[in-house]
Amino acid sequence: MLTLLPLRAEIPIVAFGSIPIEQSTAKRFDEFREAGFDISIHPFWGSSVNDILRVLDEAQKSGVRLLVGSNLLSSDYWKLISAIKNHPALYGYYLRDEPMQSDIDVLSRVHNNIRAADQSHICYLNLLPNYGLSTSYEQYLRLASEMSLSVISFDHYPITTSGIRTTWYENLELIRQESKRTNTPFWAFVLSTPHYHYPQPTLASLRLQIYSNLAYGARAIQYFTYWTPEPYDRYDFHDGPIDNAGNRTRNYDLVRNMNLELRKILPLFDKAKISSVYHIGDIPYGTKRIKRTPANIRKIKIAGALGAIVSTMNTIDYTYMVLVNKDLNNTLRVDMSFRKGVVEITKDLTERDVKDVYYVSPGDLLIFRLA
Repeated sequence: MLTLLPLRAEIPIVAFGSIPIEQSTAKRFDEFREAGFDISIHPFWGSSVNDILRVLDEAQKSGVRLLVGSNLLSSDYWKLISAIKNHPALYGYYLRDEPMQSDIDVLSRVHNNIRAADQSHICYLNLLPNYGLSTSYEQYLRLASEMSLSVISFDHYPITTSGIRTTWYENLELIRQESKRTNTPFWAFVLSTPHYHYPQPTLASLRLQIYSNLAYGARAIQYFTYWTPEPYDRYDFHDGPIDNAGNRTRNYDLVRNMNLELRKILPLFDKAKISSVYHIGDIPYGTKRIKRTPANIRKIKIAGALGAIVSTMNTIDYTYMVLVNKDLNNTLRVDMSFRKGVVEITKDLTERDVKDVYYVSPGDLLIFRLA
């Protein structure tokens, strides 16, 4: 029987751009896990099967699991998969990042070969954002879904030096729709490595991305990146949590603290299914304005130009409402009134009495148990 390393939550925290192969030691994986990560997307382009097995062994010592990318998945997939498929630290196979629509036929054949050799692990393909295509994004998603992937992963980095991209929430809406249509969970990204026109992350920017993703139903939070990539062309990558020389940067502590906060509330999202997502205040293109307040909420009134996401979710026992401040820079005032029985849920997942007025920090969230 295949024995796997357990994850700390059903919604894992994942790192793209992970530890270089030559530095992939148990000590480095301990540091990776200390930063709050569960899964490393680990490319092994040009590496041998023995190299991959060694890194899997090191990851296992630290309780980290890997999504393994390798040219051998195309050229000699049976040899590689036969060697690693029973390793406890293997989470799955990494096919490609940001394929164009024209790449999907070839990737589909690779995917089918992998699935024939191993049906116990996921195959991971990270899709382009809606601003990365000039053709129909819906058609692109449909074509990718024909591969029957285990998850729908996409990246969209909404926070730029010019502000928040206007296409972000539409992208989340389209991914959520495709996820519901195919009954396939989706994974979403947050940016932790500044470069090009993407600024230094802040606690507010990390919160805004992560809590918006969760409010839309994301089943994994992925960071780009953990280890800082080497710069090239206009992509002047710098100050990832670990720089390209292997040293911690200021963003290591920022990401670790964000993940410590996230860990506290993940048990609630783990067990929940998002039932509706609406916006209040500014209504981005492709999204829906809230028409009526959720059950047992009499009133929601906001004071802030950008407003909030209002999401409802269900567990086996309860219904919850999540409200995310969409403003990256300003606190949101929320005036509310409730029917009997509604309680606020803190980030520590403790209950407390509701109030008439809330002040929500930039990018932050409120959670209420409604019934």
